[in-house]
Amino acid sequence: MPVAAVVFDFDGLLVDTETPEFEAWSQVFQEAGSILQLNEWAKCVGGGNPPWRVDEHLAELVRGVDLDWARKRAHELRDAVLIHAVWQPGAVELFDFLDREGIKYGIASSSRNLWVDGFLQNLGARDRFPMIRTWDMVGRKKPDPLLYLSACEALGVDPSVAVAFEDSPNGILAAKRAGMTAVAVPNSVTQQFDLSLADYQLTSLAEANLEFFKKIASSLV
Repeated sequence: MPVAAVVFDFDGLLVDTETPEFEAWSQVFQEAGSILQLNEWAKCVGGGNPPWRVDEHLAELVRGVDLDWARKRAHELRDAVLIHAVWQPGAVELFDFLDREGIKYGIASSSRNLWVDGFLQNLGARDRFPMIRTWDMVGRKKPDPLLYLSACEALGVDPSVAVAFEDSPNGILAAKRAGMTAVAVPNSVTQQFDLSLADYQLTSLAEANLEFFKKIASSLV
């Protein structure tokens, strides 16, 4: 059975916003006299249930830390990098491939719509994604499956013939709970996480070619 639709995560998958975010907060922790452990940061990547906040974690480790300073400093460091954000390797080529094949696609993100929309506008690609679902649109973050279920409904496809591209454990779990095929494409941060729940794992979006989609299609029932 052919793949009917593809739903992309956004942060860390299409645009690597996660590495600058982690590096920014790591520097803030260091300046505050502590260390941000990667296994702690993993709790919030791609969503999280219950929600985990990095600023609250800093307050637990450093008594009396100025959280207003910490948030402002982290955002300044992050945004100085993200102003130059570009597509992850292979992303545009994959969009073009899906267009040629007539496969529907969209975005399901645990970020706010304003965040995702802003990047798409800056990249001149807002019109490529008529279907976007974000946590503030549906009220839940991954690993809850609602984002993916809502995305599939909007695309008019059954989740069983839809593929989710993800970079985090929370996102992969959400896709699997929705009944979708999950493809992991980690970034420099999430490649250190356990992504074994995914049905497939690629090192780059550039590997998602015709043969790869034929392989997925052969496993759909």
